[in-house]
Order: sequence, then C-alpha cells, then structure tokens
Amino acid sequence: MRVGIVGSGRIGGNAGTQLARAGHEIMFSSRHPDALEELASGAPGATTGQPEDAVAFGDAVIFAVPWRMVDDAVAQLGALEGKVVVDTTNQYGAGGVETLPDGLTAVELNARRMPGARLAKAFNTMTAGFQRDVAEGRVDREVAMFFASEDEAAASAASELIGGCGFVPVRIGGWEQASLIEAPRRDGAVYGETYTPDDARRIAEAAARDLDEAARLASELKIAD
Repeated sequence: MRVGIVGSGRIGGNAGTQLARAGHEIMFSSRHPDALEELASGAPGATTGQPEDAVAFGDAVIFAVPWRMVDDAVAQLGALEGKVVVDTTNQYGAGGVETLPDGLTAVELNARRMPGARLAKAFNTMTAGFQRDVAEGRVDREVAMFFASEDEAAASAASELIGGCGFVPVRIGGWEQASLIEAPRRDGAVYGETYTPDDARRIAEAAARDLDEAARLASELKIAD
C-alpha cells in the first residue's frame, strides 16, 4: 500500500518506519520536508514531501499531528473527498484532555473537519515507544490494537496498517463505540491498556450490543502493567 504520513513525529514516524520495513511505500511529510531526511533514511524506500504531496501519494493517509495543530494541518491537505485517513490524534491540549463540543468524540469532531474523507481511528491508544517495541519484537506476546471506523474501505486499510506494525487489529465498532478507545485513560475504557487478541475481540463483540458490558470487560480483561 502507498501510505502518506501527515505528522512525522513519534507516532507517525514510527508507523511509517515500520510499514516501510513491512514492504509498504511511504512518504513522510512536513512543511519542511528536508528535516525528515534522517527519518526517511531509516525506512526502506521512503520519500519525503509536503503534506498535500503525502495526500496525493497515499492510498491511505496516517494523520498524526498534535491536537492543537489539527485545523492548520487539515488546511494544508487539499481535497480529501474519498481519501482513506487513519486518525491517530488524542484531544490533549495545554491543560490536559480537552472537553469537546456537543458531546462529540475526537474522531467525530475530526470527521467534521475532514468532510468527504473515509475515516478510521487507530494508533492512538498506546505510546509510541510501546508501539515500536511491539513492531521490533521486544514484546513476547501478541497484542491487540483496537480501531474504529464507519467506512469499510477505511476499516480494511486500518486493519492492514495495524497488522503491518506488528499488532493484531480488532475493530471495536464505529463512532458509537469510539469513546472506548479515546483519551483519557480511565476505568471502563481500553485507552492506555493492552489486551490479548481474544480478550479484545470479546470487548468488541460486547460493544456492538452493550457499551456498559464492554466497559466492564475493558476493566476486567486488561493486562496488568
């Protein structure tokens, strides 16, 4: 798959590097692409460009910018109609987790910011360091990574990209279930926790029927730190 990385920091940079090593074609992007040459040198065959170049390049785009920069970054991307976008962002501001308007989840708010995009939410529940450790074989067990999407093409792409980064993909549902995978870390959410694939699938199956039951399982089944 051709993957454009918008936001080539810890999450986006790591995902792009691991996906390049797994055989995907990667373009890292920044308003200053020359600053990404060292990053690209560690990702086989990777190139660099402006954010709008990454969108044009990619069959899918991994969107991994800090929350405060989302609006500015989206403005640089050009038309997103029909483009698969995997949103990794968490709603952390200067004072911590931000309260979002109208009871929206972070991915629902970003869906409004990216009209026409085929959106999925992934790569946001675990630290960049842990994601790198899993991808590079320093975690001696299978680890699930939850994702959410209401679009089948986006879900398929997210699943492939998650697998390419060494995790077992588990779709928790759509936007109704997305709050379970979003910040902050708290009782009854999977954000910040790790799960075996089988236990993650149990949580996802419950989430399709009963969010309270899914929340109970999220607390019960998490792997202890």
